[in-house]
Amino acid sequence: MNNSPERARPRRPRARADLRFQPVPGGLSLDDSAGRPSRPVSLVAALVLTYCDGRHDARSIADAVAGSLGDAESADTIRADVHRIIATFAREGIVD
Repeated sequence: MNNSPERARPRRPRARADLRFQPVPGGLSLDDSAGRPSRPVSLVAALVLTYCDGRHDARSIADAVAGSLGDAESADTIRADVHRIIATFAREGIVD
């Protein structure tokens, strides 16, 4: 049995169902139904979170966001940012 990372099933992040975006001056905040303090999010992070529906793996999310926001020269930077955003969301319990 080959357990190499290339063969492992890709992680498909899913945002918690109780999260809501709220407009705030200069951007967005992320609120939940538990009443935790709002968390400011960038527009890129908000776009990433919309793809975290359990159907997309981190790589496909990164590719989609890079395709939407960047040109060929900035695509690798955007992909790296998306992976960082997903990792942060996972650490903070925003995505499973």
